[in-house]
Amino acid sequence: MEKAKKGIKTENSETRMHGRPAWVKQSIASEELLCPDCFKVVGVESRYKLVCLLGKAGNGETVGALTKVLKLKQPTITHHLNVLKSVDAVSVRDEGRERIYTLNRGAHCFEECKIPY
Repeated sequence: MEKAKKGIKTENSETRMHGRPAWVKQSIASEELLCPDCFKVVGVESRYKLVCLLGKAGNGETVGALTKVLKLKQPTITHHLNVLKSVDAVSVRDEGRERIYTLNRGAHCFEECKIPY
């Protein structure tokens, strides 16, 4: 079980599962093992911070705004958003020259696996 807390992959009978990272507190997410898609959402601490930030932003945020708040470079934010898009955790809409990213609260990771945001 100690390995699972450090994010080391563990075999499950049907699929490969991943341990809950240490920065996702047990009091928040009680699941010890996460599916691969959910691990993509929380497996990198800065990506999980991005999810939490988008969870608080009701109307969504631009990459520029996310860059300022998280103090990460624009390519890093864009990479994290693309990973989140690949597992349907975020949605994007164009508004003029800007792209607005919002959390897809109905995604598997948030509905079924109960990843907190």
